[in-house]
Amino acid sequence: MADLDAIARGLPDVEPGIACAGTALESRTYRTRKKAFLFVSKTQARLKLAASAPEAKRLGFAVGANGWVTLPLDGLPPAAVARKWVAESQALVAGRAEAKTGKKKKTAKR
Repeated sequence: MADLDAIARGLPDVEPGIACAGTALESRTYRTRKKAFLFVSKTQARLKLAASAPEAKRLGFAVGANGWVTLPLDGLPPAAVARKWVAESQALVAGRAEAKTGKKKKTAKR
């Protein structure tokens, strides 16, 4: 099973936190640029995907509105897939274009 905490904390500019503290919805959060890209509760994790959303659907994970994917903690994808998805979620929330398409943006030569 993938260690989502270690994966998220291994990315640059990540701030851990808590959402909905003291409620049934309480989750650990991982934020970049003051925006959450990963929520982890007692039973599930939620992250945002774009380019990898079809892969998540094929693997049987629920893909909801705006690309938010629910991953049951007792059925996480392999570690390599989890690393890719967490990084994609962070990039999407941070506004990096390559996460939306799966391709790096080309820069003009000067």
